[in-house]
Amino acid sequence: MNQTSRPLTRAEAKLLTRHRLMQAALNLLAQEGRVALTTSSVTRAAGVAQPTFYVHFDGMESLLSSLATEALNEVRTALHAARAPLFEGGDLMEASRGAYRLSLRAIRQHAALLTVFLAERYKPASELGRQARDLLDTLQADLVTAANVIPAARAIPLARRQLVARGLVALTIEFGLAQRESKAFQEDEAVSLLCSVTQSLILAAATGS
Repeated sequence: MNQTSRPLTRAEAKLLTRHRLMQAALNLLAQEGRVALTTSSVTRAAGVAQPTFYVHFDGMESLLSSLATEALNEVRTALHAARAPLFEGGDLMEASRGAYRLSLRAIRQHAALLTVFLAERYKPASELGRQARDLLDTLQADLVTAANVIPAARAIPLARRQLVARGLVALTIEFGLAQRESKAFQEDEAVSLLCSVTQSLILAAATGS
């Protein structure tokens, strides 16, 4: 006997509409850039009435902010899993390879969204810029936390550890965005180089050289 699918609850329907709006914005951003993001273009792509947009978001910056928050949470969860072996005494380079590979792929997946935020990060009055700075600070803090379980890194003063983390996050983003610019980009080589740089920076920071 076939069972009929139950109708969506109001809360479920609202959540589905929100998801459709966010996915439509992501698609437009990837295909045409930020200039294509208007309430009319997003609602048209999502197949909903334009006033529906404001049931879910205050404006386009609010939608972009939600997209970034969701992407960051997904990436942080995955990175935490990739770095988990470190907290159990695992090999630094093996955990680093997994984390960097995941990071490069996440940057490639969210490149269009990331570039919007990076373009805003040095604008003091920009809400997206504030969120971009918070996003980078969060990724750096997570890296410092992971480094705390490495004996050589624990000996490094906190300010220096934070500086190393800042450099590694910046370099990872630069490598990740380079994937869009070059068909010759080699992920394995980039991961190996990032691991080597990580090891060298920890050593240099620990010795003060």
